[in-house]
Formats: sequence, C-alpha cells, structure tokens
Amino acid sequence: MEEITIKDLIIKNCQHISYRIYLGNEKTKDDWQLINIWLHNQERDNKFVAQRPVNHITDDLVFSILSKLPLKSLKRFGCVRRSWTLLFENSHVMNLIRNNFIHNHQSYYDDTHLFLNLTPLYQNHYKSSLFSISGERFQNMEKLCWPSQIQEDYHELLCILGSSSINGILCLYIQNGQQPAYLWNPATSEFKVIPPSPFENAPHCIHIDISYHGFGYDYVRDDYKVIRQVLYFVDTDDDVEERDAFPLTCVWEMYSLRSNSWTNLKLDSCIPSSYGVNNKFYLEGMCHWWGYGDGFIQYLVSFDLINKVWIMTPPPSDIPMEVYDHFDMHFVRRHLFLLNESIALMSNYAETTTFYISILVEVGKKETWTKLFIFGPIQYIAFPIGTRNMGNILFQTHDDDLAWFDLSTHTIQKLGVNVHGGYSQLAVYKKSLITIERINC
Repeated sequence: MEEITIKDLIIKNCQHISYRIYLGNEKTKDDWQLINIWLHNQERDNKFVAQRPVNHITDDLVFSILSKLPLKSLKRFGCVRRSWTLLFENSHVMNLIRNNFIHNHQSYYDDTHLFLNLTPLYQNHYKSSLFSISGERFQNMEKLCWPSQIQEDYHELLCILGSSSINGILCLYIQNGQQPAYLWNPATSEFKVIPPSPFENAPHCIHIDISYHGFGYDYVRDDYKVIRQVLYFVDTDDDVEERDAFPLTCVWEMYSLRSNSWTNLKLDSCIPSSYGVNNKFYLEGMCHWWGYGDGFIQYLVSFDLINKVWIMTPPPSDIPMEVYDHFDMHFVRRHLFLLNESIALMSNYAETTTFYISILVEVGKKETWTKLFIFGPIQYIAFPIGTRNMGNILFQTHDDDLAWFDLSTHTIQKLGVNVHGGYSQLAVYKKSLITIERINC
C-alpha cells in the first residue's frame, strides 16, 4: 500500500484508539511523529471527557425509542441483542408499544369516510341499507343510495366485499345468491356488472353456490381483481348419467377487470373457505380472509394477487388454556380484521367476553403472531364488525345493537342502532375520481 494511503486510513479510522501508532519506516518518522502527537492529543481529550458524568442511555429511553418502531422491526431486534428478545415480556415496554400502536397516525385513514352497511331482519325479510357515519364518536349517520342500476329487489342481502374501497371503488355482491357481482365508484356513480364465468354453465341437475372471498388491486398490472369459490352440489333425484358426466365439485377463480374475464386458479390442495360477510380485507397486494378447513381447522388465508400464490398461516396460541376447565379448541371464536394497517386477530373462548388481540408481523409464519391487547370481560358485546383508526372497534352486542369500543380507554358507547338479528358491515371509503372504464379497455 502507498504510505499516504496508510496515513489517511489511520487518521480516519483510528481516532478512538489511545495507543500510539508508528510506521516501521524511518523515512516517514517525522510525518508519523506528527500523527503520534495528534493521537496523543486525542488521548488527552478522551481522558478529559472521561472525567465528566458518564454519557449513558437509560433503559427507559431505550424502551421508549424501541416502542415507536413497527412490530416487525421489534421482532428482528431480538436477533441483535439477547435481552431484547424479552421485550414482549416486559409489562412497561408492552404498555409503550400498545400506546404507540393505537395512537400512531396512519396515512391509510387520511381523508377517509366510514360506510356502514346494515341488513336487519324484519318479519323474515332482510333489507340492506347503506349509511355514511361521522362525528367525533361516529354518532352521525346519513343514509346513502345504492347504485340505481341495482334493482330494488336486489337490495336484499347486498354486501360489500372486503373492509375498504380500493382507489375509490367498491365491490358489491349478493349474499347467498347467484346474482352477479358489481364494481361501483360512489363519487362518479360509475357502475359495472361483472360478467359470469364459464363455470356457471353447469347442467340443470347441478346446483351452484358462489361465495366471494376477496377484492384487491394488482399494482404491477394496474388491474382490479375478485376472488371467489364456486361449489357444485348434485341433485340426487336427477338423471345419474348426466350427473356423473360433470366432474367438478369446487373451483376457485379470479376475475380481472383489465381482461373482463374469469380464470381458473388451479390448486394442489384445498383452500379453507370463509363464512359470513366480514373477516375479509385487502392489504399490500394480498387478499386475506379467515378460513375454515377440514375438521374445522382454522387458517389465515392470504392470496398474492401479483404472483398468484396462496399462503396459509395457522392461528396463534393466544388464549391461556389453563384458565378454562376442559378447554376445547373447537369452542375458540376468531375474528379477523385490519387494525391500523396491521393484520389483527381477535379471539375469545365459547361464551366468555374476555378478548385477546394478536397482530401478525409476517404472513405465513405462525411464530410472528404477537399478543398485544387483552380486555374484558364486557358482558354485552358479542363480536366485532370492523375498525377505525385510534383503536376504535365496532361491536355487535348480544341484544343486536351496535357499539364502539375504545382500546385505549376500554370504554364502550352504544350507537342506538339495532340490526334485529341481521348483520352489519363497516368499510373505510376514500373518495376517488378514477374511472372503471380506464382499466377495462
């Protein structure tokens, strides 16, 4: 190496070393004497600084800094320092993490509105109505109109697919029916009927049951997609030969707005299905839902719209089994929702009203579930409907009323809205003037 290079490296990188450094070359003795004097001065300055009070970062400050990091980063820090692996067992640190998680401002909710879809039961008849809710405690409700293209008869069991609009577009479908699904932009009133797929053309002896599972956005292809399952049931009273000639029992398919067509998602194994209208949402290129497989085994199912890959995540071990007599996993109730842009799972056991909320750090890895909140018992709440920012969770009560629960204060406030044995949905809507036809061309 060149001597000048060595000098530069010593000056740049060895300022913190108190020992004198020499170069074994007499030709550079004078030059290195200057470097030696400089390093000696550094040593003297270091001793002077050492006489001052020790500069030490307290644990409280470290915990405060770490608590402001995303949960994914906190999990990774456990690989850096052994003591940090115990952060999630420290009650003080967990309180800091919870507070930061609840109150951290999320751009996801900027300039958004809440849409509430109510479908109460009156005299054995359902009727879906759409409301916009606002106010400090979301107490103001304004009734909205469904698209005029959907006939009055179709308002029964009309559902929103997912828990949010995507670029201002909502996907609507008829629950428990074979009516088509729809794309709708409320801001522009643009409306599109999604066409049927070839798999709907089954023989008359085959009954079809369609369940919609996901609505999302493929940002690579600038395309909106819908995921659904088509089940086929055989009518045993019909012609056996015609029935046996139909080979299908279940098909998963995906609709592309850009091509305006459905494609078959060929699967190597059975994908757990979702029940009900909630427990579904879109996040960062994936459609997620809470699914039930064979033997009532539960999974978080995540479908990557870009790569067409299925990922299944088992549930966490979040409920302390020792506090319940004769604990049985079949009586664990799970509710999936999006909480402050994170995948959240709420669990309770049987009819108890103590709830456990776990956050998933990385899809597909069960060990990254992190139990963040425990609250209850709250006697009259039954199950969650949806969430808003700042830890506000909308519950349906045992008397079919709706109530907001505040995670930070553990207070609950009823809305005075009763669904009378029906169901309700909460969707985050962000206005956009994007046109559906721009994509479908």
